[in-house]
Amino acid sequence: MMKVERVLLVGLGSIGKRHLGNLKLLVPDVKVAVLRSREEAQFIDGCEVVSSIGTALDFRPQAAFICGPSSFHLDIATELARAGVHLFIEKPLSNKLEGLAEFVEMVQNVNIKVMVGYNLRFSPSLLTLRELIKRAKYGSALYVAVDVGQYLPDWRPGVDYRAAVSSQSELGGGALLELSHELDYLIWLFGEPVNISGQLLKVSDLEIDVEDLVLAHVCFDNGGRNIWGSVQLDFLQRKPYRSCKVICEQATLVWNALEDRVEVHQNKEMIIAFQGDKNRNYTYEQEVLRFIDCIEANVPVPITVVDGVRVMKLVGALIVSSETGKVVYL
Repeated sequence: MMKVERVLLVGLGSIGKRHLGNLKLLVPDVKVAVLRSREEAQFIDGCEVVSSIGTALDFRPQAAFICGPSSFHLDIATELARAGVHLFIEKPLSNKLEGLAEFVEMVQNVNIKVMVGYNLRFSPSLLTLRELIKRAKYGSALYVAVDVGQYLPDWRPGVDYRAAVSSQSELGGGALLELSHELDYLIWLFGEPVNISGQLLKVSDLEIDVEDLVLAHVCFDNGGRNIWGSVQLDFLQRKPYRSCKVICEQATLVWNALEDRVEVHQNKEMIIAFQGDKNRNYTYEQEVLRFIDCIEANVPVPITVVDGVRVMKLVGALIVSSETGKVVYL
């Protein structure tokens, strides 16, 4: 059994800082090097700072967390994978489909673990919703509606939103990629997407060159039964909101992510099927622990590179639908 002792962290934005903090908390003996675009300091919180892949590989990392803009994910991941480094790649896997098939083939050939950072799959409340759906406790699911949004300038207090990755097309920004968590967990809940249609829109006066609103309709093949859904992703809502409503034959299930709660609405009554503690960091902690455990125990990761590609194929199909006005079949 291999013990993970050296980890490389690529990028030190908000998510990079979160992973660094969790690594230090959960795996305190691990040595961490931070790869940044420029070497601003020799050490950050006791971590060595490097400014190139070459010097990063001199550190001999066994695993890496790739946290920079998605437009750079694939190039960095490829170099590290060729060196045999296990990879945790933040969502989305990339900002485009090109090169993903070759990357998947390469990582399979070099036999490394690659996990994609869709942390909502570790939410106890979302896991409860999934269990209710899979058990068909309230009959079969008929329809699902997803809605997530937050006003972009409020996302990261103290940071100019116009300079953030989320605001810039060339860095992989935009509501579709930034909020692709919803596409991932919908596939996880309901199965392979059959078709999708929708629009990528810029409707606000935000100073960004990406879409701030995504409206989509999607159909999933849930074990031979079609389930239809609607999806709204936006940078607009002044009050943060994230929910998934599933209409079943005998009840309506509502996952309220911000309240960390699952509600069951039935016969004019509402019961709470699960109430969590609203610990937002918990899912990120679980990502780190599971990734390290999978490497050390040599077992499959829970969110694979193939899962990441599946989301990107749905992203690509929605972009085509928005450009052509047509339903796109997958």
